[in-house]
Amino acid sequence: MYNRTVDSPRYLPNRERLSAVMAMILLVYTAARFVQLPVQTLSIELAGIYLPLQLNINTLVAILVAALTASGTDWLLRDDPALQGRRGFRHWLLPSMTAWVLSLPLANLEFGLEWSAAFSASALLLLAILVGEYASASPENRLHEAAKFALTALSYALFLILAISVRGVALRLYLALPAIALGALMISTRVHLLRTNLTWQPLQSFGIAFVVVQIAAALHYFPISALGYGLVLLGAVFALNQYAASVNFEQENKQAIRESLIILGTFWFLAILVR
Repeated sequence: MYNRTVDSPRYLPNRERLSAVMAMILLVYTAARFVQLPVQTLSIELAGIYLPLQLNINTLVAILVAALTASGTDWLLRDDPALQGRRGFRHWLLPSMTAWVLSLPLANLEFGLEWSAAFSASALLLLAILVGEYASASPENRLHEAAKFALTALSYALFLILAISVRGVALRLYLALPAIALGALMISTRVHLLRTNLTWQPLQSFGIAFVVVQIAAALHYFPISALGYGLVLLGAVFALNQYAASVNFEQENKQAIRESLIILGTFWFLAILVR
């Protein structure tokens, strides 16, 4: 008889734990559609400028699902004997950001067929990322390299979803820029750690986030579609991360710049086509 306990936990997360984590997160998303809380407005004044910040059920859900996903990822990783009790902070970043980003379209879609389709797609995306993070945690895992490649692709796809959502819901500038900055910072950090397995390079990640925010600020009042906006920012994040990787691997600077400009030009050309 096939012994499931010998093979499955080594390469894939524990099924019961994974089911519990997924069920809890999806339950929060669903419950948010039926719970109403009074909107609270937090008044912030910076340099004489009044910035009202509204706190509602969607704000609470975004924070809650991000925290639940981070703790759930840690719980899954504790089942991996290769980690030997070590904390995998790097593996919390992408799952928690995924849960946060997915809360944006789910909160703004009308409850119906479109919401159900988005909910199902969100569940599949979150499941893929949780499984990928588990597989990427140990070099001894046979799925390690494939998981790293998949997580890199999913990271960029997630940033595109974030940018499109921010543009689609027409967030005000002082709300859109922090969201884009946080997304660019977390994605850059995770992609770097997936590529090198070295310590975090904060100057590179913060520098990428800073440049992307400047582009986002310049585009904010331009008549550009949500998809075009997302492609422009994704191109910037992709190109800058590619350049940083080339620098880290000591690639020739001219070649690194040329490759990054080709990536940037490709995404920006696509953004013009969908404008």
